[in-house]
Amino acid sequence: MGSPTTRATPLLTAFRTRARPRGESIAHADGSAFQTFLTLMGCLLPVSVCWYQAVAEPLFAVGSVEFTHPDLVASLIVLAAGGRAVVKGFGRVPRSIVITSSLFLLSTALSALVAKDTLRGFAAVLQDLEFLAILWAYSSVIDPKNFLRVIHFTLAVFVFQSLVAAGQFVTGVSMPTGTFFSHQQYAFFISVGACVAFALFASEQVGWKKFLYLITLSILVVGSLLGQERAPWLSFVLSGAVVGAYSGRKRRKVLLMGLAMTVTAAVLLVVGVPQLREVTISRIAEAEVQTESRNSLLSRFLLWGIAFKLFTENPILGIGPKNFVSVVPHYATSEEMMGSEALDPHNAWIEYLAEQGIIGFITYTAFCWALIKLVTKSLRKNLFGLARSLCLAYLAYNVFWLTMLIPYFIKGMGHIHFMIIGLMIGLTRVLDSGFRDSQARVTV
Repeated sequence: MGSPTTRATPLLTAFRTRARPRGESIAHADGSAFQTFLTLMGCLLPVSVCWYQAVAEPLFAVGSVEFTHPDLVASLIVLAAGGRAVVKGFGRVPRSIVITSSLFLLSTALSALVAKDTLRGFAAVLQDLEFLAILWAYSSVIDPKNFLRVIHFTLAVFVFQSLVAAGQFVTGVSMPTGTFFSHQQYAFFISVGACVAFALFASEQVGWKKFLYLITLSILVVGSLLGQERAPWLSFVLSGAVVGAYSGRKRRKVLLMGLAMTVTAAVLLVVGVPQLREVTISRIAEAEVQTESRNSLLSRFLLWGIAFKLFTENPILGIGPKNFVSVVPHYATSEEMMGSEALDPHNAWIEYLAEQGIIGFITYTAFCWALIKLVTKSLRKNLFGLARSLCLAYLAYNVFWLTMLIPYFIKGMGHIHFMIIGLMIGLTRVLDSGFRDSQARVTV
């Protein structure tokens, strides 16, 4: 027999030549055309989220239950994945994710049964099912390059938003929004993009690619500053610190110094641009105002107090998923909520205590733990190249949202969350296939 004349694809080809653990064949998950379709839809998903955030109106609604642009894209993804699974078979999802997500879904369904607004309660169950279906669909994407393509396109969308916001700022808009409806949503998405860009920059070894990531990071950092939100910047710093901690002993000090330089440059930019400095000072001055109508922090404390009171009254199953916004107008005035008719608590953990009781809180916490464990387990291996870059990007993404205290199961944002989680599961299926990374390095 002659020796092979072509070089095998480092990780994917090696994986295809061997049966998967527990008898599952990679052929059931592989399929270049289908993976290309999911990749294209994955690029479309953040666009649909931005579109929905821009118009702030659903495609249609039944009462308070909305069907949005991301829901339409997700429906196409799930239908395609479901149809293919009937023919090709269902891929595996890690047991920890299956167990914790199933328990959380069960707690949501039980809480919906006793919800004050039953329609919103069961809408939450359907939404959770939709998100978990997206996770399952994207877990079949096993080519890491497709994972990277989705990340790159998502960052490109956020760079575009940052450039639009910069144009708005130059023309006199004090709090730019890009094409988003509010500056808060804009700041959240741009800031998480900066976290992912920092992780990719930190792990890239090729000079010209590292330079492109640096340019992307710089644009997103400026875009985040223009959003005029304080919490995303704290989450960016924490996310960058965690990425540095998982980057290995040799690079940890350099990366943490790079993070400190990024923050310093951001501060100098704020100080050096008069218009940006004035707006930032006025935002900081809000903390000194003693009324909920003008101090977002005091308004948030008020909402947290209401949520805790609702939890003490309904400690086991809560008041029902998605029911806080229905109940809170009975406890706080529009003025106390800074002019809004209803607000959520802006804290996932307190929100789940109020809406789904101690059972929902515990199951959600377990699910979050499983999501982080998914990547830290992989990072303990001797990863190289693209595999390590994607793991760090996923870690940065999740640390940002966890420290922002925003729930994973939330309309719009949740569609992207569960796509990213599914893509990470697809990567871990490759990494856990029994091959050491020293034998199969993933590079681009």
